[in-house]
Amino acid sequence: MVLRRWAARIVDHKATAYVLLCVILAVLLFPIFWTFITSFKSLEETFHWPPTYFPHRFTFEAYFGGRRGILTGSPVPIYLMNSLIISLTTSFVVTAAGILTAYGLVRYPFKGSKAALVLFLLTRLIPPIALLLPFYLILRYLGLINTRTGVIFYTIYLCYPLVVWMLKSFFEAFPGELIDAALVDGASRLGALLRVVIPTMATGISAVAIIAFLWTWNEFLAPFIFINSDVLKPITVGIYYFVGDELTYWNTLAAAGVLAIIPGIIFFIVAQRWIVKGLTAGMGKM
Repeated sequence: MVLRRWAARIVDHKATAYVLLCVILAVLLFPIFWTFITSFKSLEETFHWPPTYFPHRFTFEAYFGGRRGILTGSPVPIYLMNSLIISLTTSFVVTAAGILTAYGLVRYPFKGSKAALVLFLLTRLIPPIALLLPFYLILRYLGLINTRTGVIFYTIYLCYPLVVWMLKSFFEAFPGELIDAALVDGASRLGALLRVVIPTMATGISAVAIIAFLWTWNEFLAPFIFINSDVLKPITVGIYYFVGDELTYWNTLAAAGVLAIIPGIIFFIVAQRWIVKGLTAGMGKM
């Protein structure tokens, strides 16, 4: 009985939720912390047992250590550029196409438009890993194996249906009276979309574009299978450059991991206000 009362007091206490959240946050952030700390260790120290939680001597050899440094003697900058090209291209294409698709299905419905939306969703119910072989055969037939374009086609396929569904909720919540007023004033259907709808829904559209960028940035399997050339690999695959047959350069591997997550973190920090506002903008009719 006493134990039950004691447990009830702990559960009802105001600090319990915060303590639990702090514990969960610590568990989630520990891999990032460990990667960051390891990037400032020497190669020899990364093999110490038991491992050191803080470097005995902070060093930048993983970043600027000549041929062993990721910024001075490795293709990591090229990997980052490839990731940016693939992610920015995919997010731009799926956002632009998703706007036209979602707006057309919501504003100008036709017989079968609901079925089309369901089909968009069904395409994402298939596990992406099950589509790698069909995509590989298609891209090989088109001559797009070992190209960034082939990976972009695959990431567009993955992101496009989800982008359409997210934008659909935004356009459903958009006041139709504003569109009708623009049409009465002489704007065309496309003009009303470009001059009225998109500027008004810029926050939500930006949130969708950012999410598509982060989805694509983290993609691993497709570029791992479709790209063989070292100069075309994104950072998620190129990081294996530091895994050798006889030795793994853990400090440079960690430094490359830090550079791989920094663009996504910066992208999210800068745009988090847009993401929160955008994802709540279309909740009215969901």
